[in-house]
Amino acid sequence: MMLKKLGNQYGNIRKRLSDDFRLSIIMMFCIPAALAIGGFGVYRYLQGDWLMTMVDTLLVVLLLSISGFAWITGNTVLTGIVLVVFTGIGVLSVLYLAGLVGLFWAYVDTIATFFLSPPAFAIPKVLFMVGASVALGSASGLGPLALISFATTVFVVSIFAFSFARRSRAQARLLEEQAIRDPLTGAGNRRALEEELCIAIARVQRRESGAGLLMLDLDHFKEINDRYGHANGDEVLKRFADLVRTHSRHEDRLFRFGGEEFVLLLNNVRDESMILAARHIQQTIRDRLNTHGQPVTCSIGAALASPHDDWESWLHRADNAVYQAKTWGRDTIIVADHLPAGRR
Repeated sequence: MMLKKLGNQYGNIRKRLSDDFRLSIIMMFCIPAALAIGGFGVYRYLQGDWLMTMVDTLLVVLLLSISGFAWITGNTVLTGIVLVVFTGIGVLSVLYLAGLVGLFWAYVDTIATFFLSPPAFAIPKVLFMVGASVALGSASGLGPLALISFATTVFVVSIFAFSFARRSRAQARLLEEQAIRDPLTGAGNRRALEEELCIAIARVQRRESGAGLLMLDLDHFKEINDRYGHANGDEVLKRFADLVRTHSRHEDRLFRFGGEEFVLLLNNVRDESMILAARHIQQTIRDRLNTHGQPVTCSIGAALASPHDDWESWLHRADNAVYQAKTWGRDTIIVADHLPAGRR
């Protein structure tokens, strides 16, 4: 039982790190750095170097505190900036107190800066660090050739770190987008739907705003596939999703629930405005969606969120409503717990 619980916790940690690129970078930087600096702290303690022992201990505490803050709050942008500020101060402190050894940590700090903070902050910070390091190195007695070599190599490392960090962030954004998008229609997928519904329900329960769901089901879609082929069916789904997005508000969210079923989340709506939105979508599909000259229609089940709902019960009410709409003869709007709102 204990092993199973530990396995579940490990799985949750691994999933969170894989889902959050910036958080994983913070953790991969802070924990190894804390272990390495802690090792130096122990060595300096044994050597009787009390001042550097205190500096190393402070850096370890800061690294662990910052990583803990990032994990608890999820605010990785602010955490990344704070982290590279403190690591920069640490590098300059070590350089001032211990001389040459501080220059080696400057490379780690440079790479971390580009990965953990935005370029608008990272570039001036690295330039400042190079200038300050050269000044402190010169004051510590390092020769011009060593300092020029240091500045040149940091410049090369900076170009590499900037390019690789930028590419990594772009790929991470792409993967995050793919993880929550239906590849055919570009609508959100079931995972994104669950997350958005939880957020909307929380707002309703706090009585901040109303929210409605439209469950949209294309009528006779199987016949379209059987008669005209799946490629044509896919095209109908894409055009349907485009039409719904185009004729919805910017704050509304479209998700593909499965097959020919879609869910439109309406934020900041009341009963009347939800029904008006459903009628507008219904009429738009009637007027603008067709295949091989044959009109395509959709059945709609609508449900307004209640403070007593959770996301599953809310979605279930909308799903039941669209089932009733199909039963009533399709191309119909049914509002959950109400009479039909519109038929052809």
